[in-house]
Amino acid sequence: MKRVLAALDRGSVELAQAPLFEFLADTRIPARKRLSFAPHVAHFVMSFADLYSHVLSEYPPRDKYQELVNAHAREDETHWTWFLKDLEKLGESPRVPYTDSLRFVWSEATLKTRMLSYQMCKLGIGASSLQKLVLVQAIEGAGAVTVGRVSAVGREVAAESGIKLVYLGPHHSDTEGEHTLEDDAVHAMIEAIELDDATATQLIAMVDETFRHFRGFIDEMHALALNGQKLEAST
Repeated sequence: MKRVLAALDRGSVELAQAPLFEFLADTRIPARKRLSFAPHVAHFVMSFADLYSHVLSEYPPRDKYQELVNAHAREDETHWTWFLKDLEKLGESPRVPYTDSLRFVWSEATLKTRMLSYQMCKLGIGASSLQKLVLVQAIEGAGAVTVGRVSAVGREVAAESGIKLVYLGPHHSDTEGEHTLEDDAVHAMIEAIELDDATATQLIAMVDETFRHFRGFIDEMHALALNGQKLEAST
């Protein structure tokens, strides 16, 4: 399993080099502007809730790996509610015709974001419990890179305007560190898993594919933040 964990670490390190994170750290740009991509994340956030609750979870769990997947899914099951509340706080929830909101979420500008959701479902449907566990670790590894940097900007928004964000603020990053998968005993158990070469190679390929799709999503968010496109009613 150490080879798989090394791939997870490598994926996180490489993802952290994405231009979006340099953009997020640039305090010369207003904090609200740096978070302007937030509405475009909607498809992934809402699909992510379904992925964890209806694709990766399994009741009753078939083994100890599935138990860990289920526990993590339960811990993340309400995060989408934080996201919706943050959009309202940021004034990113305008009243527009339903068809306009659908055009916004399913626009060509967010194709990679939607494909990320679909690819994660593709990897999860029919997967073994161990594959699901590694998929969750890859998703969380990519998420940790992103959430940590976004939350720093969320703190700036709070300092500047008094708006306390949750999904886009420090509460989200703090909560991630308290998850079951972050427990030292769980880490040790996962590290001790013995894999044959074929299984290890398959799991590493899953990790690499997951991070590749996350990179496309993150680069797309960077482009949207620079563009400043907003949800508005069509005329």
